[in-house]
Amino acid sequence: MRTFITFDFDLKTKQQIANIQRIIKDNSNKGRFKYYNNFHLTLQFLGETDLSTVNEIYDQLLKAAKSFSKVKVFLQGIDAFVSGNNIRTIYLKVHGELEKIKNIAEKVFLITNKFGFKKDNKFIPHVTIAQDVDLNISFDELKEKVKGIKIDNIVFDKIIIMKSEEIEGKRIYTPLKILYLK
Repeated sequence: MRTFITFDFDLKTKQQIANIQRIIKDNSNKGRFKYYNNFHLTLQFLGETDLSTVNEIYDQLLKAAKSFSKVKVFLQGIDAFVSGNNIRTIYLKVHGELEKIKNIAEKVFLITNKFGFKKDNKFIPHVTIAQDVDLNISFDELKEKVKGIKIDNIVFDKIIIMKSEEIEGKRIYTPLKILYLK
């Protein structure tokens, strides 16, 4: 099964993210836009994983989680991962306790690395909202349209090992294991 380790958002925050996504959609010719229930902040993508490995990683994370505390963040502004002239991913920028997030992500990686998982790239805390987007305005203009929107008072109080599967053409995320932060 395909899995990843993540912070998840509450429904209200996901709806606020969807409002920003709507602005991007309204200024796009095409793109792949995340289903609002799938907005999250990935700590580590695992890929294909069996349940016994998930359980072992969870046990290791439980031990490490004793040193983790809740993380307070806010979302404001957008940026993009690009490939040549193409916008591969548009994401919301994360602000607040970024060092805490990076430290947790590093500890998660140290655990998952024991099971053969590798880091994707340099870890940049972000929330993907759209991929393969063809805008009908410049990216700078789009950034201007959303720069004043701030999604505040977000508290990450749990880390989730999530299963990702495609059901009837739709990407569905299902929590497999949850670790609560103090």
